[in-house]
Amino acid sequence: MLRKQLGTLFLVTCLILTTVPAALGSSVNKTTATDHVTQKNAEKSTILTNNEASTNNTMASEPLKGVWNNCEFSKPAGDWSESAQKFGGEQGVVDLVVTQAHANKLAYLPFPFEKEGYIYSDGQTDKVEPYLDKFDEEGLKVILSIQPNGADVADLIDIVLSRYSHHKSVIGVNIDMEWKLTGNPNHASNKERDLWLSKIQSYNPGYKLFLTNFKDHTYFPDDTKDLVILYDGEGAQSEILNEYQDLASHYTSVGIYTGYSSNTPRTASHENIMDAAPNTKYILHAIDD
Repeated sequence: MLRKQLGTLFLVTCLILTTVPAALGSSVNKTTATDHVTQKNAEKSTILTNNEASTNNTMASEPLKGVWNNCEFSKPAGDWSESAQKFGGEQGVVDLVVTQAHANKLAYLPFPFEKEGYIYSDGQTDKVEPYLDKFDEEGLKVILSIQPNGADVADLIDIVLSRYSHHKSVIGVNIDMEWKLTGNPNHASNKERDLWLSKIQSYNPGYKLFLTNFKDHTYFPDDTKDLVILYDGEGAQSEILNEYQDLASHYTSVGIYTGYSSNTPRTASHENIMDAAPNTKYILHAIDD
């Protein structure tokens, strides 16, 4: 009887030792798996939240604002810097004309240069360099603008960027097509767009090509990466904004000049500009008096 009870006790003990760890292991495995899934879901939720925030920030990004300087070097660089920051804060922009259209199809350079075709200079002092030094120091962004007249645009790009591309404030080159007399005057083709953009980005892959005109989209090339279309119409603001809205509908990145003394009213409000073209990336104020 005792031996039978001991045998039964031994059998029960074996069953306990075999079953309990298995049950415990199953419970631990289920808990670990649940924790793992919960962690993964939390990570996924975090990623989605971050992506949504990034998208919202992109859509809500404000345009860069600043001033247009039409080759005016009589005022100190500090005054232009102050004006740019008045409109654009620490991200203020200066659209600085460094090749100005003159009579007889000539393109004037405000720095020493030996006359070549339609390109000329009349001074021995570089007027641009001190301004770019100041804009570098202030952390501003600079668009180097070219009014080519009868000169070859690609040649002017090389002349300007070989001299000033080392400045950290420079973000690209603007071709003012109102003053483009080569090829199809006042127009830019896709072929010209690609040539100019390629040449500009050979100096810095991050540079953008800006094209300015007061005409409709048929005067501009097709849209492409790193192209910004700037509109500089003058007159009644209601007409200007209607024309700008139509032009902007054909492009990803656009901008507008405002503040000309010939405009009525002189300046378009930020709200009216953004209502007309939510894809506005640049608002540049003319200080022409």
